[in-house]
Amino acid sequence: MLLGMAGAANAQTGLKLGLKGGFNMATFSGADSKGSEYKAGFAAGGLLNYGFTDMFSVQGELLYSQKGGSRDGATYLSGTTVKTDGTYKSTLGYIDVPILLKVNTGDDGKGLFFEAGPQGSFVMHQRSFTEDGSGKQVGSSDTSTDQLNKVVIGYVAGLGYQITSGLGLGVRYTGDFSQVAKDQSTTVGGVTISNPNIHNSVFQFQVHYLFGGN
Repeated sequence: MLLGMAGAANAQTGLKLGLKGGFNMATFSGADSKGSEYKAGFAAGGLLNYGFTDMFSVQGELLYSQKGGSRDGATYLSGTTVKTDGTYKSTLGYIDVPILLKVNTGDDGKGLFFEAGPQGSFVMHQRSFTEDGSGKQVGSSDTSTDQLNKVVIGYVAGLGYQITSGLGLGVRYTGDFSQVAKDQSTTVGGVTISNPNIHNSVFQFQVHYLFGGN
């Protein structure tokens, strides 16, 4: 389809480099996401956009993105008893690499645009802890990524407005097909605790600026 567009179009907008950044509202979805709440964060990085026409382009991005959230019903060990009234809270750092098809409805590459495509995410760091039913932290914070999936596959869908040939605003949703944690269990003090089935779910509000093109 893209080759056909390129062959039929005379008004190619060419290659553009850009910078973008913005605000994240992240939470968890999935079977074990009951009571999940949103966590504020940010995303920032660069992009590469190739326009086949003024209307169609492909855009690749490389972004650092803060995700995470909190969820109720977390399990924790109280003495020798496993309790399930805890609250799990985490901050996750990823490198996101979305590859998007972008459709611009305006003239000269400006106006309302829509974007969608797959995304690969690579975990960089995390900090998580569990609070008991009274809100007191149980044990120390966990900063290891050993229990996390190092590569996560997801998707992106969004819309925005290209104000000028360079400056634009956008809002998007990113969701993950892959779970945050590996599908396995850990035994602590003779008690087996399974990793939760949760997925990253993020709304992003972004501003970008493009350099180059025709």
